[in-house]
Amino acid sequence: MDFKSFHYNCTAEYIETIDPHLQDEVGAIIRMLPRRESFALVKEDLFWLFTHKGWCYDTIPAESNPECPFELDLMESLEVIRDRNLRELCLTSSTLETRWHADFAKRYGSHLVQVETQFGQAEAMFKDFCGFRIAHAEGRLALGIEIVLVDPRRYLTNGKMASIELASFDIAKETLTKIGLDTPIWLVGIVA
Repeated sequence: MDFKSFHYNCTAEYIETIDPHLQDEVGAIIRMLPRRESFALVKEDLFWLFTHKGWCYDTIPAESNPECPFELDLMESLEVIRDRNLRELCLTSSTLETRWHADFAKRYGSHLVQVETQFGQAEAMFKDFCGFRIAHAEGRLALGIEIVLVDPRRYLTNGKMASIELASFDIAKETLTKIGLDTPIWLVGIVA
């Protein structure tokens, strides 16, 4: 699949200062995604692809298989991924009583990058942005990456969610430009 980018409070050059290969790494992960029939399968594929690239994770997607899906062409197992996971990197706050976690996190030298994947209701993006803001205010987060679909309605095969406002690239972009955060966020929209 392909993707769109929007840099909020950061630039492509800023991301390169964190790691010169970070944008290519995330882009490669998105391009490796096969077309799937449901949000849950896309989220599971992202889990396997991010962890394969050394990213730590908060939780394993519900009903994940113990082995990586064949279509991703990765030799990876949950046992190996669990052994190397540092879940504390995903923690949103080190000072508040909250137990929020980003979906994925990785250190690039002294720079912490966290990733949220949002394929649910648009309102859930606000929690993601708030989490990035908290971690950044604590001086822990160098960059938050929000991954959404450009057109989530294309993934709907039935009318179950037709009345729900789903997270999307345009809604996330518009929201970020209006809420006025000082946090560097890279918005990535998956084009299905």
